[in-house]
Amino acid sequence: MAKTKNNARWEDIVAAVAGSQRVLLVWHIRPDGDSVASAMAVARALRKMGKQALVVCPDTVPENLLFIAPPSEWARPEEVVGNFDHAVFLDCAGLDRIGPAQSLVENVGRIVNIDHHESNQRFGDLNYVDPGAAACVELAHRLIRDLGLEIDPQMATALYTGLTTDTGSFRFENTRAETLRFAADLVAGGANPALIGRQIWDNRTPGTLRLLHAALGTVGIDPSGRLAWIEVTAAMIAESAALPEDAEGLVEYPRSLRGVDIAVLFAVQEPGAVRCSLRGTSKVDVSLLAAQFGGGGHPRAAGCTIHDDWPRARELVLDSARKALEALPAEGDAAR
Repeated sequence: MAKTKNNARWEDIVAAVAGSQRVLLVWHIRPDGDSVASAMAVARALRKMGKQALVVCPDTVPENLLFIAPPSEWARPEEVVGNFDHAVFLDCAGLDRIGPAQSLVENVGRIVNIDHHESNQRFGDLNYVDPGAAACVELAHRLIRDLGLEIDPQMATALYTGLTTDTGSFRFENTRAETLRFAADLVAGGANPALIGRQIWDNRTPGTLRLLHAALGTVGIDPSGRLAWIEVTAAMIAESAALPEDAEGLVEYPRSLRGVDIAVLFAVQEPGAVRCSLRGTSKVDVSLLAAQFGGGGHPRAAGCTIHDDWPRARELVLDSARKALEALPAEGDAAR
């Protein structure tokens, strides 16, 4: 089937998944709550239908997500054998985001690509991208429902986890009235917000706090007050006895500063590669900023990796961020 940049009919997506007997589901590298939750819920639904559903993890699973994704329910790429009718990608903007799992795609009949990132590369044989969805778990829920299954408490727990992480506990702009109604339905279906919240937000290790202590000392604020950043190095992670994934949420600290419109986390975890996590307010689309460096994401949350030395990568991103802010209309012109 020829690739297309247009959305497939949702009915064709459902029919393709329903007609499969052996399905491969792959998380993206550095899997977040939405990626993990979407795949785990759909995999459970497929297994309840009597299908073989294998979830593959090409990277480390954050410890605070293991409660919805125990190691017994997923595999590493090197452990996968055989062919698959379909590979279903959920919350994955491009095949370059699955790292060592890319070789597995050669052993699938068709690729079904379901996502909510506007920057999605439409790499599937069947693509369905809905940027209006607050999180991919909304689309995973729709798929499960249209496959004719009821949401059980385990699925509800996973889906709620993906929803609360991708909306920042319902603080981000992607939170709509429909999002809160969906959350209420999941609670009615067995999700426990208090227990999930403790697993996700109150599950830090001493190493995480030591890393936070080290990183806060690197916070930089542009003279304009509209741009701020924080830095993490491999040495800081090692000295803190932390894990690389412990750096993921640190961008929220510069983001929380009054007056900041763009926040950046610079993370160096290997020589010559700087990973940048970007956050923005309603005034700026940080996905456009990330795209300048081969990345992507959402208007308010995006990321990219720059293959250059640390100082140059930092200045490249900060310079582009300053230009993006300078291009914004003056406060008095914002409504025009």
